Amino acid sequence: MLYHRAGPGQERPPGSQRRGHPESQIFIFDKPSQTVPAGMQSWTILLSHGEQDWVRFDDLETVKTTEAARLFSSGTTGLPKAARLSHHNFIAQHHVTEPQTSLPFKPSILVAIPLFHASATPRTHFSPLRSGTQTYIMRRFDAAAFLANIERHRITVLVGVPSMMRVLLDQRPSPHALRSVRAASSGAAPLHRDVRARVKALLGPAVPYTQAWGMTETTCRATGFACPDEDADDADDAACSVGYAVPGLDLKLTDEAGREVAACDDDDARGELWVRGPIVFMGYVDSPAANAAWDADGFFPTGDVAYCSGRNGQWYIVDRKKELIKVRGFQVAPPELEGVLLTHPLVADVAVVGVKATPDGSELPRAYVVRRPGAEGDALTVQDVKKYVAERLSSYKRLEGGVVFVDELPKNPTMKVMKNVLRERAAKEMGAKL
Repeated sequence: MLYHRAGPGQERPPGSQRRGHPESQIFIFDKPSQTVPAGMQSWTILLSHGEQDWVRFDDLETVKTTEAARLFSSGTTGLPKAARLSHHNFIAQHHVTEPQTSLPFKPSILVAIPLFHASATPRTHFSPLRSGTQTYIMRRFDAAAFLANIERHRITVLVGVPSMMRVLLDQRPSPHALRSVRAASSGAAPLHRDVRARVKALLGPAVPYTQAWGMTETTCRATGFACPDEDADDADDAACSVGYAVPGLDLKLTDEAGREVAACDDDDARGELWVRGPIVFMGYVDSPAANAAWDADGFFPTGDVAYCSGRNGQWYIVDRKKELIKVRGFQVAPPELEGVLLTHPLVADVAVVGVKATPDGSELPRAYVVRRPGAEGDALTVQDVKKYVAERLSSYKRLEGGVVFVDELPKNPTMKVMKNVLRERAAKEMGAKL
């Protein structure tokens, strides 16, 4: 069966004919006021087909090998892949991320990201049923409505991606807007220190605002802080620490040659992060090449470059391996440049990608910048942006690949920037100049 939310004037889900789906197997997620396209049927018709009891099982092998859901990877660096997640994955995710002791407050949460996203599915479909946490769900994210719902329902646990937090800050919320919040966390993209500081100013010094890291393939969170602990160390990077590995998860780093790198020592050595444990997914659907990625010891490569601090044992995510910019032999992480640019008072949003600069494959950083609305923002120039970075970072991190002003950045439904779209645009723009 295929479920689809129809857009204006859309008669049939894209690709459904090519995949051979008969109309009897296509159901539309319609709003109460929405008309279902001719020849199709609303999902509500399924409610008229009676009931069937749950399939019940309690042996560990069945729990580990039975799919509970198929969630798609974000597709920010390529085509999304369908990840197979077991009941065991979700149960493990619940036990390693939900507080196992009583909190000094009653947890309640507001979910405003799509329910098909890896960070939403455990919070809406699994954990609330086991923990009883009050969970409120919005159809879509709207900053004003989000703030109003926090106050109306007295939400105590604030969760959201960094881009959501920036939009909330642009609303200039009152000092009391988040007074009910007792703990806050961020994920899905780097949480830059400037954004964190501005949100914490609204939350108050006693409220922890931490960052977690995870992915679809780890059933959501893989590292973080035990609620309601505080993120005590921002280190020297633009983005904050993502905390510690969740219980039962093994992490390791490898260099470009595939050799294991010592983690959590004084050198803060960087490498690709690999994961192994009960929250790691079963594999991808119809992707034999991707499913061959596990190593002989059962570790899965995440594609993220990370390091573990020898000072505190906390993990830091540098960037996606595919997104590191190689400038004359140096590696430049876009989140560092983005973090600096977001401190500029006239920059509302930004994304940095690498563009090919020389025949030998060397790249240069190129920034796509959204200016703040108004006359002051309109006055921001390319040279202003380049100078701002040049005054704060090493010479090889300068925006020699250019600065392009855009009205908005391409983002997927979970508000992640689609860097692959920007790289394709940059290639066309650079090609036109040659």
